[in-house]
Amino acid sequence: MAKVYQDKILLGDKLIGEIDEQGKVYSIEGHKSVYVGWIDYEQRDVYRKDEVLIGWAEEDGKILAYNEAEDEEEEIGYINEDGELFFYDKNEEDVYFGKLKEWEAYAEGAAALLFFTEC
Repeated sequence: MAKVYQDKILLGDKLIGEIDEQGKVYSIEGHKSVYVGWIDYEQRDVYRKDEVLIGWAEEDGKILAYNEAEDEEEEIGYINEDGELFFYDKNEEDVYFGKLKEWEAYAEGAAALLFFTEC
């Protein structure tokens, strides 16, 4: 099971999400897990729980958000080979978000940024 950790300044990493072996994504709120969406591992696509495509990961770890209403995609960040997650701020600078542990696919990094950031 992949675990999503957000870097908290002075507090260390905080577990904020999990992704199970079937690709179901959960937000961790206190001692509760809340289902938020799922991953299609074969296509590297990420869907909300209502079956709406919200983005995907490219083969090189780039993460794209998809706006269905506008039919637009935007690169919002990336995951590196060490599981470190970065998003782009308003100045298009890389900002460290956190990391994945026990992960297996770039799509898990896409799910982490798409569900747990304001990108």
